[in-house]
Amino acid sequence: MTARDLTPIRGLSYGDMRRFADSLGVAVCSRSLPGELEGFYHAPTNLIVIDRSMDYTMKRCTLTHELVHWSHGDSTCVPVIHTRIENRTRRETATLLVSPTDYALAETMYEGDVALIALELDVTEQVVKDYQRLVIPRLTHV
Repeated sequence: MTARDLTPIRGLSYGDMRRFADSLGVAVCSRSLPGELEGFYHAPTNLIVIDRSMDYTMKRCTLTHELVHWSHGDSTCVPVIHTRIENRTRRETATLLVSPTDYALAETMYEGDVALIALELDVTEQVVKDYQRLVIPRLTHV
């Protein structure tokens, strides 16, 4: 299966992203989720569930992550495959949410402070860390 194009979500707010998902035929709802679960994609029902207790930045990042799972038709929990899928999903999420130019400027402005970079880019610290670990090495090898 070829991944669906999600580039139109770049720069969208959480609300706009929910409307975009709806236009793709993906239902998105918010619920209280157990433990540290922030969201999940349920392939059989084409549904993304986002934890309602999170702030909008976290919801936006989580929705992007789950839409990447949807775009690839992910539905496996096999540990080895799951890790590979999760790394791909984190890399693509970071790529969709962080512009290389904006990241470079924020990195310079905040001298590598992940929390401040995340705040500047309106993403979570995890997305910044994923960008540093999974995206930047690929950019330097191109």
